[in-house]
Amino acid sequence: MTLEQLRMFVTVAELGSIANAAAVLHKTQPALSIAIKRFQEELQLTLLQKTANRLQLTDDGHRLLPHCRYLLRQAKDITALASHLRHGHESNIEFAFDTICQQSTFFDAITHTQQHFPQTELYLTSVQRLGAIQRLIDGKADIALSPWTHTFHELASFETIPFDRFEVIAVIHHSLLCDFTTVPHASSQLRDIPLLMPQAFDIDINIEKVMGVVPHSTIRTNDTSSQKSLLMGAAGWGYIPKNRITDELSNGTLIPLQLDDVTSVIEGEIRLIREKKHRQGPVARFLWQTLIDSKNGQT
Repeated sequence: MTLEQLRMFVTVAELGSIANAAAVLHKTQPALSIAIKRFQEELQLTLLQKTANRLQLTDDGHRLLPHCRYLLRQAKDITALASHLRHGHESNIEFAFDTICQQSTFFDAITHTQQHFPQTELYLTSVQRLGAIQRLIDGKADIALSPWTHTFHELASFETIPFDRFEVIAVIHHSLLCDFTTVPHASSQLRDIPLLMPQAFDIDINIEKVMGVVPHSTIRTNDTSSQKSLLMGAAGWGYIPKNRITDELSNGTLIPLQLDDVTSVIEGEIRLIREKKHRQGPVARFLWQTLIDSKNGQT
């Protein structure tokens, strides 16, 4: 059995005519008839029978047809994959992004890349606590999207492009303000309420130093979803990306805090990052440029 035999059988079955199939396959009718006959003899099955002026599939033919189509699709995929690899295209790449990043800013670029390189598997890795940069350093990710400070240049040889901004704010559940006459303006007024904080950053950053607060009581989480759930459960006051609580701020469930003695708002830059020493293939380079173009409104 050959792929050519499968292709001829499928074409005849779909068109219901030796003449029409011969025209499509650029073969003579006698040659195609002989090929179909030999295919049936090889399988020892009758796959087609003539009724009126049209060839019809037998029951065995109906059973066999989808399997033949599947094998032809597999052969086509193998050919496409071989061409893909022959041109040096990566079999897979990873795009790591910090959970503080808005996913809507890069999803179109991911989709655009997949459509251009369908044979490359795209891995999207969502990471907390600056883990996206760590994955670049470890050689696991090809491109990262992460909060950025220039001190990170000390960690590796990075190429970076400004991409977006982030804003983390201090908030408290409205029910925790019942014992206050006004919204607290100092962290000392919140001493008896636990502070909700990240457990740690993957890269060495002192969170207490960044926020400017040494808490009396803390509950530490390792992801934004848990942080939001604790805030919504009135478990304490804490810091969370503003874009994650837009509705809760609008309806008054969570109240922003403006504290005089600690950092109430942490703002910063989000950058597109890649490691210079890790040579990128054509798919990773295409994704990098597509992300830049999407940021500039060119896609």
